Amino acid sequence: MSEQELHDSLWRAASAASYAQTPQDSLPQERGRRPGFDPRRMASDTMNALVVEDSPQIAERLVELVSVPDRVEVVATAATEDEALAACDRHSIGLAIVDLQLAQGTGFGVIRRLRAAAGSNPTCIVVLTNHAVPALKVAAFEAGADYFLDKSKDFATIPRLVSELLDGGRS
Repeated sequence: MSEQELHDSLWRAASAASYAQTPQDSLPQERGRRPGFDPRRMASDTMNALVVEDSPQIAERLVELVSVPDRVEVVATAATEDEALAACDRHSIGLAIVDLQLAQGTGFGVIRRLRAAAGSNPTCIVVLTNHAVPALKVAAFEAGADYFLDKSKDFATIPRLVSELLDGGRS
């Protein structure tokens, strides 16, 4: 099965799935974190960030939420998978906020590229999607995401998450 066929299959599964979530499968920050992810390894004085989002309004808001003067600088935004992959090649990324459904391509290729490029450098990959269904959550974690958040429920947790990453999970 090609990568595109896999993506198409996941989207069909997500569309067919019920969006109702049980309390134990809700996606607050703690439950949206990949098992084994340790925010303490992220503690840093400064961090480059990448925002991958095809809605200009949401991307602009994410840049505002993620940016922390003298601590976190958004070095690139991308609306397509190709733009995001090019940004990954140009910058060392410490934090990436990635939507799964993009104007061209998907966030899965971006997640895999970021994870492969990270090596020993700490990189936190946050999926922020309108399609917060279990099948996509599993696929995102398997691709290398550290967090899986629902745009409609978890958008406001982004500043707290950034703060916790900067403080190594001590917030």
